[in-house]
Amino acid sequence: MVEPGPATTALLTSSPRPDDVDGRSESHPAVAHQTFHNMGSAFDGLFRDPDTPTDPALVVNRIIVLTEMSAGSRPIRTVVGVDFGVRELNASMEPHEVALLNMLGLTSFATLASSGAALGPSRLRPGAGRPSVT
Repeated sequence: MVEPGPATTALLTSSPRPDDVDGRSESHPAVAHQTFHNMGSAFDGLFRDPDTPTDPALVVNRIIVLTEMSAGSRPIRTVVGVDFGVRELNASMEPHEVALLNMLGLTSFATLASSGAALGPSRLRPGAGRPSVT
């Protein structure tokens, strides 16, 4: 699973907005409008910072690296770019995910392994067997 951070694409500006033909959005509380505005401003700031990894090519390159990895060595999750704490969240959830995958017999599927070897926390350690993420 590739978990990309925000990327400098036209996703936000080209995404369709719901029609508001009857003007209902005017009755939304101010916090709804402010939240939408603040999120857009925050992303704009990320995209303007040349030191922030928001190039969509990072995701493409990471997918290429993952597809070139041998079966059974691919990580379950790969975070690319700005992560907003997702790496730490994934690390805290890992023992639960491993236990569930082992219980369901899905460990081979999760890593695209051909051997079916059981996964353990050391096998799925964040960053194990993967290149550094920028």
